Order: sequence, then structure tokens, then C-alpha cells
Amino acid sequence: MGGVKKRRHDLARLGWLFCLLWAGSLGTAEAPPGHSIPPASWDARKTGEPFPSWFGPVLAQPGFNMFTWRAQIRPPVGEAKLAITFVFREPADGFARVIWQGPRRAVTLCSNLFERAASLHQRTLLIERESLDGPGQIVVESTGTLPALERVDLIWVEPLVLAAGWTAPSGLYLTPTGKIFPADELQGAGRHLPVDEEKGSVMDAVLDAGPVKIDAQNPVRFVAPIAGKPAYGRIEAQVAGLSLGEEPSVWVNGQAMGGLAVETPGLDDPGYRENLRSREIGYGGWRKVVVYVPAGVLRSGENQVDWRETGLASQTTLRNLRLQVVFASVQATVSTVAQAVPPTPAVVSLPSPARGGWTVGAGSAGPKLRTGLSSGSRVVGLRTE
Repeated sequence: MGGVKKRRHDLARLGWLFCLLWAGSLGTAEAPPGHSIPPASWDARKTGEPFPSWFGPVLAQPGFNMFTWRAQIRPPVGEAKLAITFVFREPADGFARVIWQGPRRAVTLCSNLFERAASLHQRTLLIERESLDGPGQIVVESTGTLPALERVDLIWVEPLVLAAGWTAPSGLYLTPTGKIFPADELQGAGRHLPVDEEKGSVMDAVLDAGPVKIDAQNPVRFVAPIAGKPAYGRIEAQVAGLSLGEEPSVWVNGQAMGGLAVETPGLDDPGYRENLRSREIGYGGWRKVVVYVPAGVLRSGENQVDWRETGLASQTTLRNLRLQVVFASVQATVSTVAQAVPPTPAVVSLPSPARGGWTVGAGSAGPKLRTGLSSGSRVVGLRTE
């Protein structure tokens, strides 16, 4: 009798152990869709490295005034889409088109990767699942006899749903490394033009959609007429070609803005490349620049935002320049903020553009003048060009 009870006790313990193992497997048996598929990476400087089973081989060969790069793709089972990041060197002219050659038809993903933004740059394209109906090839054709591609990263991604307002992008994609791609940035035709956004007491307006070329000899002045009484603000933009460790110089109404925040992407970002001659590390791709505008700097009427590069040899491209403004009429604590924040930020060792002290090249009379897009809002009216 005692042996029967012991056997039942052992069976009960085994049953509980099985239940615990089964419950634990619910959370670990399957990775998130797309994340369980290993990514692939091709680097022009690292030949011979193994690829996952769904990718390769890769063939790169010159032709008559055309360089062709092609790679075999065998789509895994599932619904994940393929995000491909191309890191490339842009020549002075020419183009680089991207084609997906599927089992039944060929699709041009991008007629020209080049954005004329920087000599080292990157773009990410998305191949929809309906196009991935079987094995095929990714083909990049670039003009000239030298290769344009430096690196290609391929990651399977799934749509990401975020809790956001109605002004948020309609689609976002998340990679296993935590990088978020807006849907319109992944289309070969290019991004949508940015729009103004009204966020309650904050007006978020497009000052200039760009792209705008800026260098040390050619500063640019953006003009923003503001209706109402602004309290404080925030300027945001994306830049390409900015050297790592450097930051631009931003002035608002003749006052230098300190504390610029320049995004430094994670070191696993494919845009980092080493210059083989100088051994310096450069970065190709868009980076965000943000600066806070203290109370007392912005004013009713016309405001001037001056943007220049401090590196003598650097040239950057700016896009998506936005101006956010909080107005005194809807902010009860503006007077307190104005007293707490000094009206004049710490001035850097550059002459104020309001006094005509720009260091400009020969034949240049001053900064290029650009006015913003039309806001259509009664609060912030940005003039058309």
C-alpha cells in the first residue's frame, strides 16, 4: 500500500514538472516573428565571412561604365518583410538603382539611392512580403567602373504598432537591434514632405523641408515670422555629412544657442566606416540635431535662425528643420520660466550674425536667406519661398 502511494506521489511530481516545463515553453519556444531569422551582412572589406542559409552568394563585377552587385535571396517561411540597408559612397554624379528579381517578375525598388546628401551615406529599403514569393536576387547597378557599395545589412522585420496621436507616421518598423524605421523612409520613391503639427499648447511647424547645403563659407539664414507672443522653443533638424565629434553653430535672433544635442547612433549601426588612409572613423546617414531656445529669445514678428558649420572643410546637408513654440498666452508659468532662464545664453567664440560678423568666402555678402513653408496656422505663419 505504501508503495502505491509513493508511486502516485512520484507521478504527481512528474505531472507538475511537465506543466511547469510546458508553461515555460510558451514564452521561449517561439521568438517574435522575423526576429528568429538570423540577419545577414556583406562588407566590401571583409570577404569570405559566412552568410546565413537564406542569403548568398554575392557577386560584384565591373562592366561597361556600370558596376553590378548582386546577391541571392531565399525567403524563409513566414510573413516578415526584408529591410535592406545600403551603405555607399556617392560620386559627384550618376545613379545607383536597386532591383528585386523575383521568380516571376523584376521590381525596381529604388531608381536612385543617391540623395546628394554626403559622400558617405546610407539608405534602407523595404521589400514587401508579396514580392518575396520565392527565391530571387537583389541587384544594385551603379554608374562608373568603381563599386559604390561599402556594406549591405539585411534584416527581417515586422510592423510595430505604437500608441501615438493622429499626427504620428502611419507605419513604423522595428529591427531586432531596436532601430525604428518610419514606413515612408523605406520606399524607393523617397520620404513624404514633413507637415506642421498642432499639439495643444505647442505649435510644431516646418521651417524648411530641405535639403539645404551648408558649409563654413556659406551659412544659411532661415526666417520664421511668428504671430503671437512666443515664450520658449525648440529647434530640430536632420543632418548628413556632419563629422563625428563636431556640431553646427545655431543662432536665434543674433544669440548663440548652447547645448546642442547631436545624435550619435549605436556603434552597431552600419553607417560607421573607417577611412583607410587617415584611419579616422566617419559616419554615413542622417542624424538628428536638437537645440533648446530659452525664454526671451524668440519674439513676435520676424525671427531669424542662422545655421553654419564650424568645421573648415566640412559640408553638411540639412533637412526637416522644425521649430516648436510654446506661447505665453497658454502658459501660466512663463514669467517664472523667463526669470529662471537667462535671456542671453552663453555666447560661443563666434561673431554674432546679427552684427554682420560672418566669416564668408570671397564674393559672398552674407548668409543665404531661406524662408519657411506655409504653416496654414493662425499661430505660426511661415512664409512661402
